Amino acid sequence: MTVGWDGAVTIVTGASRGIGRSVARAAAARGARVGLVARDEAALVGVLDDIGGRGVVAVADVASRQQSERAVDQVQASLGPIDIVVCNAGIGLYGPFVDTDPGEFESLLGVNVLGTLYVLRAALPAMVERRRGHVVVVASVAGRMGTPFEALYSATKFAQVGLAEALAVELSAFGVGVSLVDPGVVDTDFFRARGHDYERAFPKLISPDEVAKAVIRAVDRDRHETFVPSWLRAASVVRHVVPPLYRSGTRRSFKTELAALERSR
Repeated sequence: MTVGWDGAVTIVTGASRGIGRSVARAAAARGARVGLVARDEAALVGVLDDIGGRGVVAVADVASRQQSERAVDQVQASLGPIDIVVCNAGIGLYGPFVDTDPGEFESLLGVNVLGTLYVLRAALPAMVERRRGHVVVVASVAGRMGTPFEALYSATKFAQVGLAEALAVELSAFGVGVSLVDPGVVDTDFFRARGHDYERAFPKLISPDEVAKAVIRAVDRDRHETFVPSWLRAASVVRHVVPPLYRSGTRRSFKTELAALERSR
C-alpha cells in the first residue's frame, strides 16, 4: 500500500541538522506531522519552529535501545500511529583503518547500525499490525562501494543496505514499503564532524535538500533504491559487474592518499 505524506505521522532520526532537518522540512511541507529525533534538544526545537510546529521533539541517542524505544513511544503518544520512518542519523570517520582507535568502532556501529535497528524494531510492529507504512533508510553510496579511508563508515553503511534489502522482502507480506536512499557527498557539517573536510573536486557536493527530495519521491513512488545524484548508480553497477576495473580506478583516485600512507610507515 502506497503511503502519502499528507497527514502521515513521520519519524525522522538525526533531524537536528543536515539531511534530517531538510527531510523534516520537506515532509512537513507535504502535510506530514513529524517526530523529530536527535540528541540536541535546542536544535530540534529550532527545527520544530521551522516546520510551523507540525510535530513533536523526542530527544534521544539512537545508539541506546532504551532511548530509541522511548522516542518512538513518545512520538506515537503525541501524534498517533507512525506511518513513515526515516532512519537518517549517522556519523562518519576518516583515516586509515590501521590507525583507527578501536574505541571508535562502538560509536559508529552504535549510531549508524544499532540506531537504525533499534528505531525500526520499535516502530515496525505497529506498522505491521496496521498493514500500513513505509521505511526509508538513508544509507550512502559508501554502502554500495567500499570507500578507502572510510572503511569503518562503509562497513556500517553496507550493514544498512543489507538490512533494507532483507526487510523489503519481509515487510512486503504486510504492505509496508522499504526504500534505500544512497547519497554521494552532501554539503553538511558531516565532514567537519568526522575530522576531515571534503577536499576533492569530484564528485561535487550536493545539497541536503536534494537528498530530502529523493526521500520524498522514494515514498511517493514506492522506489526500492535511489542514488543521489542518479549517475552514481552506474558507478555501483561497474563495481558489481567489473570489480577489477572498479578497484583499479579507485586506486588511481586515491593515489595521493595511498602514497602518503605508505610513506608514514
